Amino acid sequence: MLVRHHMTAHPITLQAESDYKSALRLMQDCMIHHLPVVDSDLRLAGIVAERDLLLAAFHYLGSSVEISEVMQRDVVTVSPDTPVTDAAQLMIKHTIGGLPVVDKRGHVVGVITETDIFKAFVGQHAPKRVAKDSMRAPRSKAGKPIAATRSRKRPPSAVAKKPTSTYGKVVHRTKER
Repeated sequence: MLVRHHMTAHPITLQAESDYKSALRLMQDCMIHHLPVVDSDLRLAGIVAERDLLLAAFHYLGSSVEISEVMQRDVVTVSPDTPVTDAAQLMIKHTIGGLPVVDKRGHVVGVITETDIFKAFVGQHAPKRVAKDSMRAPRSKAGKPIAATRSRKRPPSAVAKKPTSTYGKVVHRTKER
């Protein structure tokens, strides 16, 4: 499995002179979390994550700040021919959620994210589908379904308690049947 088969090709990119507010708006509109930053020759200059832009919004409030001031310049990249497992290992090693995919000239040709890798793994290891007929309940000679168990009402002491989380506290909620 190679990165080229699972990356987002022709990604949206930014120029380093772009304003962080417009970049954040672009990310929200396109529902993406990583944007490669390119120079005037369209070569990779950095990357900006949504987290970086949200921090910039907090620190600079109403000021106009260029992407070049908040982008990551030391960018970990992969080529289109990198195995997906190697890309995943790089993401784990550097605790990042996405990698720009660059060609030999340094031009951005794609982006691969954690989600892309999850989809690649699930697609490769998807469970085999079971034919509908094999999922049918056993039937009597008359063709009616045979009930495997009888339905009975549980006493109140047997009501299951299911833990749920509310603002960091674990509470138990009773589940009625």
